[in-house]
Amino acid sequence: MQFSPNDTQREFAATSRRYLEERYPADRVAALAATGERDLDSWPALERLGWLDADLGPVELALLAEECGRALHPTPWLVTAALALPVLHAAGTTPTGPATHADGSAGCRATPDGDRWCLDGEVADVVDAPAVRELVVAARVADGAEEGTEGGIALFAVRPDQAGVALTSYPTVDPLRGSGDIRFRGAPARRLVDSPAAQPMLQRLSYSASLLFAAEGVGVADQALASAVRYAGIRHQFGRPIGSYQAVSHPLAESYADLETARSLVYRAAMVLADGTEHPGEAVACAIHASRRTAVEVCETALQAAGGIGVTWEYPLHWWYRRALWLDAYHAGRPDPLEALGRFLFR
Repeated sequence: MQFSPNDTQREFAATSRRYLEERYPADRVAALAATGERDLDSWPALERLGWLDADLGPVELALLAEECGRALHPTPWLVTAALALPVLHAAGTTPTGPATHADGSAGCRATPDGDRWCLDGEVADVVDAPAVRELVVAARVADGAEEGTEGGIALFAVRPDQAGVALTSYPTVDPLRGSGDIRFRGAPARRLVDSPAAQPMLQRLSYSASLLFAAEGVGVADQALASAVRYAGIRHQFGRPIGSYQAVSHPLAESYADLETARSLVYRAAMVLADGTEHPGEAVACAIHASRRTAVEVCETALQAAGGIGVTWEYPLHWWYRRALWLDAYHAGRPDPLEALGRFLFR
């Protein structure tokens, strides 16, 4: 199996990078992050670019996620692609705007009401809930609601702005990626995937989401390292660039090695998911573990290389560091990847 993108995929990534660099220079991203604003006006452009197409595979989506991490893309495209798009595509629909997933399998119940469904229950800590226009909700079908359902899990589409949906939003360490608690009280819902198929769909969603967030972490680390190398080349001390001193150059070299290792593991996981001939658990677990550690450590090394200016509000690197911390916390809230890897290897 080939573990690196082909020429077409590289050109796709390069085109996406040019778009992001032109639309989101670092000063604009910093200004949006400082106020917590999101650039939702760019959603039609993403549709025209094909970022929501159903024929994008795991490799193409991972490359896009990496570029979004590098640019700190201030639009909920990545959350949509990671947490909602596979379900919507499986149901034969496309999102009308940003979307996210709310796992209400333990706290939400769906009951039929004529030709529609109603949801009741609560879901905590829904990623980017304040910024989306559609929720993909996993809910337990009420026993006996339909013949053969046996109280299984099904997936539903719900609009967060309609009656019966209450959102309590709160900030996170990263102002460009919020969160919120959602309460459903007879909220009208549209069924996307029925209970027999929902469970394997949720498993695939878990793998794809983990992959894309791991790829985003690689992009975050890449941008942080590039910023540090650039600063180390222009900042002079004692008549020489600080990058010529081992105390600066050696940590940056180690960061580069860690970054390339994480990138290779993410690409490998994407190839395994795309190939579909082997279980993706081991590959995704390795990608998550390497990416979350690398993103945080490379950002910290970059901040240290920048010295006193690195800890100022005006220096934009701290926004990428915040995303790295968010990604680390996100994966920490899921089953430990090394523990999952152990279960896979020794089952």
